Amino acid sequence: MAEQILKVLWVEDNIGDILLIKEAFETAGLNYRLNVVNNGVEAMTFLTHSGRYAKAALPDLMILDLNLPKKTGREVIADIKENSSLTSIPIVVLTTSNHDQDVLTGLDPKRCLYLVKPSSFTALVELAKQIQSFWDSLMPT
Repeated sequence: MAEQILKVLWVEDNIGDILLIKEAFETAGLNYRLNVVNNGVEAMTFLTHSGRYAKAALPDLMILDLNLPKKTGREVIADIKENSSLTSIPIVVLTTSNHDQDVLTGLDPKRCLYLVKPSSFTALVELAKQIQSFWDSLMPT
């Protein structure tokens, strides 16, 4: 049986981080399809199948930066909490600070992960493996 391709929506506005995480996912051997949007408004447009994302499939997992233009990651999470069709999407908050962990309050803690962006590529590869382990833990056995 073929390994499932993980459909990831990554909401990130830093092109350098985007390039690094793509390389880290590949180095870690993750089997994924990555859709990237660069602000919170675009994230909600994607998740609600609006505009140019009308035919987009819901992601299996969302990786979300908190410091975004137009609509912050906190606002995206608040919108998700208000939309029952989106609350089942696992969320990985990937940000530069460990001070905002309360942002996930009110969501299923088993379906949420809060990670601080590492400063080295080796640590980023390990973070990619951690995201894969988190996803694997959500799969039925």
